[in-house]
Amino acid sequence: MPNVIKQLSIFVEDKTGELSDITSLLSENEINIYSINLAEASDFGILRVIVDDTQKAKEVLDGAGFSQRITDVFAVEIDDHVGSFNEVVSLLAQHDINLEYTYTVSNYDKGAFIFKVKHNTLAKTLALLEEAQINLLDRIK
Repeated sequence: MPNVIKQLSIFVEDKTGELSDITSLLSENEINIYSINLAEASDFGILRVIVDDTQKAKEVLDGAGFSQRITDVFAVEIDDHVGSFNEVVSLLAQHDINLEYTYTVSNYDKGAFIFKVKHNTLAKTLALLEEAQINLLDRIK
């Protein structure tokens, strides 16, 4: 499916150095991080990363005992003006598409947001955004 970006969602324990352990593993294996987001709960967190080699990162993290999975997400380029993010999320809401989560990433001189929707609505969501001429990104770098 075009415009789908592979993201690793990694279970992270709430202990000092856990994030550093993961980023060190990626660095030591020459895996470049393009985007990173850490969402915490009471005793653990979910680390979401987009890297240059998702499969290699998965194998490295599996080998080190980190619980994770590959998730399909998409990225939308957002112009720098008031309401630009709202335009995207309002369009999705008007078409009854529920967002599971979103986070921002740097994309040169413009902004971009990563979005996660339920897998069974992904194709519909991407078609809707393309029809609305919203710029979907093929990759984050």
